[in-house]
Amino acid sequence: MPKIRWMPESRGDNNVPFYHPKKTPASNALTDLIHAVLRMNATVRKSGTRLTRDMGLTNSRWQILGEIFALGERVTVSELARHLGLTRQAVQRLADEMVEAGMVEFAENPGDARAMHLILTEAGRSVYNDSLEREWQWTNAVAEDFDAEEISRAVALLTAITKKMQDD
Repeated sequence: MPKIRWMPESRGDNNVPFYHPKKTPASNALTDLIHAVLRMNATVRKSGTRLTRDMGLTNSRWQILGEIFALGERVTVSELARHLGLTRQAVQRLADEMVEAGMVEFAENPGDARAMHLILTEAGRSVYNDSLEREWQWTNAVAEDFDAEEISRAVALLTAITKKMQDD
């Protein structure tokens, strides 16, 4: 395997390596995009924590509430785990914490007695709706310098790349 040399001047970023010359320009660009997405993810997580900390939400709890809401408000822990790309055990631990906090509750699943449904409580729905207000204010402020079509193209590209990665 070739040794990666660190050459900050190669990309204008102090932490991006100079990639092997056999990589195509598209491959180098994809690697840069992956690094940018990882940095953006870290920034989004920090911002999410800042936005919702006083509401008793962590990023993980906020994500769970959002996924339950998006998936129809009646979902099993296993379904959530698959959808989020997490282990069932990690989602179960979060679900148990959120039940204790009164944000969600377990309900019988007529299709499978062993796999309880996780549903939002009124308190969970309320805190999620309040968090959305903050999220909308934040995303409006961030997005004001960008064109909606430009953002939509970025979403389409990231979606296509993600699908290709999942198919491989």
